[in-house]
Amino acid sequence: MIVSHLGEARRFIGRLDPGQDIVAAFRALCRENSVLSAWIMASAVLRGASVAQMRKEGDGLKPPAPVDGAVFCPTVFGSVSLDGDSTDVRLYGTCHAGERGVTGVITAGEVRYCEFLLVTSDDLALVRQANDRGGFAPWVQLKAAADVRLRAGAAGPLVGPAPRPAPGPAFPAPDDDEASELNILDMKEGDHVDHPRFGVCRVVHGPVDDKVSIRLPTGKHVDLHLGVMRVLHPKQVGGRRVFQVEVRRKDK
Repeated sequence: MIVSHLGEARRFIGRLDPGQDIVAAFRALCRENSVLSAWIMASAVLRGASVAQMRKEGDGLKPPAPVDGAVFCPTVFGSVSLDGDSTDVRLYGTCHAGERGVTGVITAGEVRYCEFLLVTSDDLALVRQANDRGGFAPWVQLKAAADVRLRAGAAGPLVGPAPRPAPGPAFPAPDDDEASELNILDMKEGDHVDHPRFGVCRVVHGPVDDKVSIRLPTGKHVDLHLGVMRVLHPKQVGGRRVFQVEVRRKDK
């Protein structure tokens, strides 16, 4: 058992930029801020994710396998530690692609959206087991952070704990098209849409390829193509979520 009381700590909260690889982005964040050990909590939408699932026998991980299309990862937990002289970032979560979910270690994925909280342990450095064939590579050693030198390319040795960084600039709000895409990904069966022509309709099947099935007030089921519409953030109306949709102008 490895247990230690957390002393000096910092907290980072933010959003990763679209187009970044999620693992590489967290690794760069840690190197730039002299983070040796930390815990990550995040929510993300990824494209081209790669996930290493556990073997049926429970004795290790399978090789990472790609997950097609965009996936929603509502709860991602992870840790930052050392593997030799390198920063090791482990992200664990379930990637939801429609009704299918893939659970395991997220080893890669292009960020479409990712918000996170990262809490550091600045007086300790956790070291993982090197060359673990099973892939779990558990923590095997605790070191005092002041005794650890972590090289980050041309930047030279970094010694923790680092000075507390000044607050950075606020991230820009997503544009209308990006916000609409995120709202579409958030839509699910049982929600409602407020359509300018059909009125308030119930979602009977979640979105697939920007198309969602709805039930009209008359009881008829139709497919609504959301790619030609703007979907606004849902409102709570009488205990139900209602997404207002607007027809895009032709010049947009």
